[in-house]
Amino acid sequence: MNRLKRLILSSIVLFSPLTVIAASPFNGCPTEAFLFQGEPANVYAVDLATGNYHIVSTDTGAGGVINAVGFNETDRYIYGWNKAPKTITRINQAYQVEDLTVQSGLPANKSFFVGDIFDNTYYLYLKGSGMFKIDLSQGDDNLVATTIMTASEATLTLTDFAFYPDTGELFAVENTNNDLYLFSFDSSGNANATKIGSTGLSGKTTFGAQYFDKSGFMYISNNHDGKIYRLDLRDLGAIESTAEFFASGPSSNKNDGARCASALVTSSNTDFGDAPDSYKTSLEENGPRHFIGPNLYFGAQIDSESIAAISPSSDDNNGSPDDEDGISFATDFKQGSDVLINITIGGEAVGYVSGWFDWDGDNTFNGDNEQAITDEYLFPGSHTLKVRVPEDAKPGTTWARFRIGKDAGLNYFGGITYGEVEDYPVTIEEQSLTHNYYPGEGTWVTLAYEDNWPAKGDYDFNDVVIFYRVDTISNQAGNIIRYDIHGKLQAYGASFANGFAVQLDNISRSIVDADLAKLVVNDKTLHNTSIIEEGQEFAVALISNNLKNEFTPPECSGNSGKFYRVWRGCTKDAADQFSFVASIPLTSPISTGPDMPLNPFIFSPEGRYHGDNFSMEFPGRALEIHLKGDSVTSLASEQFFSTQEDKSIYSSSNCPGPDCDSFRGENGTPWGLVIDSNWDHPSERIDVLQAYPELAEFANSGGSQNTDWHKRTKAVISKLFQ
Repeated sequence: MNRLKRLILSSIVLFSPLTVIAASPFNGCPTEAFLFQGEPANVYAVDLATGNYHIVSTDTGAGGVINAVGFNETDRYIYGWNKAPKTITRINQAYQVEDLTVQSGLPANKSFFVGDIFDNTYYLYLKGSGMFKIDLSQGDDNLVATTIMTASEATLTLTDFAFYPDTGELFAVENTNNDLYLFSFDSSGNANATKIGSTGLSGKTTFGAQYFDKSGFMYISNNHDGKIYRLDLRDLGAIESTAEFFASGPSSNKNDGARCASALVTSSNTDFGDAPDSYKTSLEENGPRHFIGPNLYFGAQIDSESIAAISPSSDDNNGSPDDEDGISFATDFKQGSDVLINITIGGEAVGYVSGWFDWDGDNTFNGDNEQAITDEYLFPGSHTLKVRVPEDAKPGTTWARFRIGKDAGLNYFGGITYGEVEDYPVTIEEQSLTHNYYPGEGTWVTLAYEDNWPAKGDYDFNDVVIFYRVDTISNQAGNIIRYDIHGKLQAYGASFANGFAVQLDNISRSIVDADLAKLVVNDKTLHNTSIIEEGQEFAVALISNNLKNEFTPPECSGNSGKFYRVWRGCTKDAADQFSFVASIPLTSPISTGPDMPLNPFIFSPEGRYHGDNFSMEFPGRALEIHLKGDSVTSLASEQFFSTQEDKSIYSSSNCPGPDCDSFRGENGTPWGLVIDSNWDHPSERIDVLQAYPELAEFANSGGSQNTDWHKRTKAVISKLFQ
């Protein structure tokens, strides 16, 4: 139980309720905001800096909803509308209510949701009923309401409004279009609403709590998700209506807030960043900050600050321990290359980690692609993440920011409870790179496989269909330093499970930087996935152990539930579900590399049935199916060659190489095709020779005749998937 609660309960025990209510206004001007939520009302004290909140009362004595609350700086009480008796109520420091009577002036049988106080006057608003003011100096027994906006004029959908400190301008964000309004008052005191502009917010919004701080910042709290947004209204001569996420508080369908507008928003038990303030670091700039909670931080420790120690200052220079201890960089930052980032999660809790880099050197983190790490869910311990430095990143010293929190969706600014922010200077080095694309930048070849090898099977060549491209990256000297292999799964018509991988023939596994090699699937880097296969002589990039796991089958008729983009007329799965980039950096640059398209192949996963064509029940990694003339890897078996319908005479002395005789059927027909276009594959169980009749002569001639056999104009359209 917190100290404030103990004091409150002690007061209730020692004194009568009437004595407590009458003698306990708030001490001064509280810095926290107060939220009244639920029915009956719970009262929360909210630290606006971080969104940290705690319940200060579960029983106000009201018995129902309290709404339209405002803090009266004159007598230091909170006033609100008690819905059950339909009257205004005064709330003391013990969060107990004392109902008051308004003698006249308010519409009968109405409840108010919108209210605030300025200069000892309580203002109430209700759409379709009007706006009213009550002079609280009249005395508890003589309260009278005055109409200052008629029912016909009260057309805005509001759930709260708030007075500007000192000067008393009244602002509100309405809930229909989320626009900001200013209420002005004429010489007779009558109110008039003027639209200032859009807040830029969208989605489901009900801003049930709105308040100001001493500086002139306005805060609005969304009932539905508890998110608190801030509007910068410090300059009333040039009002900026755009709202920015500020912190997260409690959510509720019944929600209203009050705050002493003359109090600054302050922070306590809070962790800040320390990059220059152009990166949004200080509280005034809505910098990143975390209310320090248990067991969730970077490294070994975290310290508390009341304000951000902005670079060139640092919280390490003020006697605090060095708490920038959770992030280290295992490699240099070079234009166009990946960097290894070591992240240590301390404590005992798991959290979401995000990171930002000022790649363009404009002293902000709001550029395109500057969030390089997004919502990585990391457990306590050490982790290694890989981040690609853009080729156009500005050389020189810049900044990086890392945050961990208990929830996903962190931005590089704004406050949350629990977690930590750490800022680091980093240096980007120049590096001149060139790209050589196969078949071309932005274009694809198609890989198509029949997975029944060494049997022919249904020979429909839609068991695995992949759009495929290779980017060969070279340094300024013209030597190859990396291969980036791009692909998109286009069809999966196999009953069997098949993996997909690419061998870099004659490139020793030992010269591949396995630590920096990475796989990006659907634009998400798989940081904890090792893609350079163990036990291989040459480098093999393992892209999927089982392609069946990479897609959700469509909900179409027939047998389509097993497959992907193979049943004619079943196009509900038209969107790409599995796209990838496999990045394979080399530790030692090489002058020349393998011929294109490298050596892509499918294989049987371990422990999975792959037909009755084998002496063993599960052939596993021993079974690989490559393009005609390509070699198998070190993990494959050569025993399947020259069996069943395979007519190759495979020799490891000739493979890899131009004389390699592999995966050749009768008359030279293959089990794997590479087609220089975005190929339209056959529908399920349609022999490719029926769909593309000229393929037979192409294969029989060794590729010298009917070279355009694969074009749609050469196909039997009725036999293609579409």
